[in-house]
Amino acid sequence: MSGDPRSGPDPRVVQSALGQVIRDAAIRDRVAEDPDAGLGALGLDPDSRAGMLGAGVERLLAYHEMVHARLYRTIKTFIGGAAARLGEDRLHAEVRRFIADPGPTTVYLRDIPAEFLAWARPRWDADPSLPGWLGELAAHQVLIRTLRNDPREVAPLNEHKIDIERPIACNATVRVLRPRFAVHHLPKQLGPDTAPDPIPAGHAVIAYRHADDQPRFVDIKPRSAHLLDLLLAGKTLREALFGACEATGETLDDQILSVTALTLADLVERHILLGGTSEAT
Repeated sequence: MSGDPRSGPDPRVVQSALGQVIRDAAIRDRVAEDPDAGLGALGLDPDSRAGMLGAGVERLLAYHEMVHARLYRTIKTFIGGAAARLGEDRLHAEVRRFIADPGPTTVYLRDIPAEFLAWARPRWDADPSLPGWLGELAAHQVLIRTLRNDPREVAPLNEHKIDIERPIACNATVRVLRPRFAVHHLPKQLGPDTAPDPIPAGHAVIAYRHADDQPRFVDIKPRSAHLLDLLLAGKTLREALFGACEATGETLDDQILSVTALTLADLVERHILLGGTSEAT
């Protein structure tokens, strides 16, 4: 049927043309200047061009503005205070460049800010005119929503005792971050001179969703961070203890065991760790 002229235009060609008009400002301008020629340059046959222009070129061009405005608002909202510090003009330009190339790949609007940030952040981090912590702040703001929308269940605390020879049950949403700046301590409203403190070398931040469904961020010291990394990887407590000490160049002793017991109790109380595991786990 693909060779039958009555079968109509190839929807893939129409979709591609519409996508290019929406994404690329230069293509949009060419279509605005000469609609028929502009769409013809995108591979559309006369019938397809007539169909797309049937309701007027203004309606077609409006899709470009609508999509750009919607994505700009979404990204601006998701990255929070980082948007204000970046500046409206710079953010508009960045969003336009992102939409043009490479553009979003996800069909979920809530996931687009993370894709945008993965594309934009390397340039922000390398730009001496921007604060060195700006990318981390934007990533932190996006992560807040990611944690809130994480589909994985936050299981309740269990009744199994923690056994040194077994893994420990962990909150499925937990991740250990190693940022350079303590952006999680910044206020929601940033003043012109507001800046985060640097995070000491080796220290980390635990990000997770609590049982109350709220995202939380907890500072953690180097050995405890390595310990949690290994527990999240499914290691037994014994393996995690020795692995954490090896990572920090320490020798496991009674003092470290005592400190670790307090750390584990604190992580359970915070709902980061959920208790022991049974032999059947």
